[in-house]
Amino acid sequence: MTKLLRRRLLLATLLLVALLAGGCDKVPDLPELELAADNPVRMLVVNEGLFTTNTSALSAIYDDGTVYWDVFEPINQRPLGDVAQSITEINGYYFMAINNSRRVEVIDANTFGAVASLRYTQSGSPRYITPLTDSTALVSDLYGQLVRISTVAPFEILEYIPLPTPSKGIEQMVTVSGKVLGVYLDHGVAIFDADKIRISEMRLLEKIKIPWEMGGCRPLVDHRGRVWFTNRMDRGVRLSAVDPVSEAVVDVVEIPFDANGAIVGMPNYNKVDIDPTGHRIYINLYHTDDTGDRLQVVYTVDTDNHRLRKYMELPGVKMMYGMSVSPEGDVCICDCLDYSAQRGYVRVFGKEGGAAKSYKVGVYPNFVYFPRAEEGR
Repeated sequence: MTKLLRRRLLLATLLLVALLAGGCDKVPDLPELELAADNPVRMLVVNEGLFTTNTSALSAIYDDGTVYWDVFEPINQRPLGDVAQSITEINGYYFMAINNSRRVEVIDANTFGAVASLRYTQSGSPRYITPLTDSTALVSDLYGQLVRISTVAPFEILEYIPLPTPSKGIEQMVTVSGKVLGVYLDHGVAIFDADKIRISEMRLLEKIKIPWEMGGCRPLVDHRGRVWFTNRMDRGVRLSAVDPVSEAVVDVVEIPFDANGAIVGMPNYNKVDIDPTGHRIYINLYHTDDTGDRLQVVYTVDTDNHRLRKYMELPGVKMMYGMSVSPEGDVCICDCLDYSAQRGYVRVFGKEGGAAKSYKVGVYPNFVYFPRAEEGR
């Protein structure tokens, strides 16, 4: 082998190593946390992590822009778990459903210290959590059950409640007016009395049948206490309001799609939100831009007069894994990049316009939570 050939082979090898290294985002050392009362948390980000690798993380973005991509492991000296699904604040604690670890993690909302780990003693995949009473909550599950837990010490699993359908579960839920309303996939909206969860007493609104790809849309409570559910219709999207007292559909908004019009569709696994006053629903829809590509655009829907208004364009957003709107009206998009287990970003599009701000968080961010929004409710 000539000297020139050896040199070329060495350069090619070095180039290959560099390309391989660049294709995967190396997770840096966990940060040393500096928690300060005068610099409160603006956003918490739930990061699923890569399935089966125990790389879930809870990211914190502070008022001054500081980002800790994982606040759980540095404080608790162990990983959060495998596939973090959701976060709910109850009684001063964060309850996080860690679905592939089959447990609910209870975390102190001020220190991020682990308080309890509620581990399932049977099969399950916890998804979302809603309070029932002052001391209990309900956990939905991917596989045909509900789980009732205590939300005060001693934190524990109280009851496993099987659903009639072992392969179909309830996804997102909300508690309002003493009732629990949940998205029972492909079956309808399930309704329970919050103080007595009994399958034999479950009521089902079958006219709102929500498929898997829409199960992640949160039920939204408006200023009149009505609960809005998001569903597909033929060439469009439908928002249906349920009165929890009468347990009936009392209002409907339909948004048609038109290949030749302004709104041509919506993202798969879409997300919705509502403003703090309960008057405006935010929903992500598609336009067609000047090049013929799809452009994500957030619209608002007035819960009283149904007026549909264009709120904000989201240029550059190709894959939206989660959307939340801050109390101030900033749109926060969870961007998982190319889904190759890289750490993702939260892209914040300010209400006043201008370039989006990007915050690098954990692997596969799926939800942004605003702690101070709960304080004001």
